[in-house]
Amino acid sequence: MGWFLKLFGIGGGTNAIVETIEVFRPNAERSAQRASDADDAVMTQYSSEFNARNNRGWFDQLVDGLNRLPRPLMVFSIFGLLIYTPIDPLKMTEVFTAWALIPAGLWAIASVIVGFYFGGRMQLKGQDFQAQMGAAAAMAPEVIANIARIRELRYDSVNVAADDTDIKAGAGDNQAVSDWQNQS
Repeated sequence: MGWFLKLFGIGGGTNAIVETIEVFRPNAERSAQRASDADDAVMTQYSSEFNARNNRGWFDQLVDGLNRLPRPLMVFSIFGLLIYTPIDPLKMTEVFTAWALIPAGLWAIASVIVGFYFGGRMQLKGQDFQAQMGAAAAMAPEVIANIARIRELRYDSVNVAADDTDIKAGAGDNQAVSDWQNQS
């Protein structure tokens, strides 16, 4: 039997069963070692890139800082407009009137630029909003039923208060109601 296994290249080492099984199923220890070696290589690459990033010149740092400015500047500008408008409404009327002269194509380009900056976040928020709207729509029948019950309670309490017999019936038990009835 040994010559047959050697002929087909199976089990040529010291442990024929392990070597035969490894043909069909990878060795778990070796797979873990390969995965660990791959993780080490990735971490080494990341650390070299991170260290290289710290050794950049002033121009690279300046450009990196400029790349981080558009979103905060846009947000602060919008809030600045909202704050400045009540302070000087006539000046803001002039500004907004001047903006009306900007061609539609330029507004489209500005919208695309802002869309790229805020687009991913806007898409995620839009998907969350749609999920919330779906949940709200699913709750609509229950909310409508609750509103109807509240209205019934309100109208029932108004009808009970309008009925003098109910008030007079309870007057003997409540001194404040008795005093109120005696005043009218």
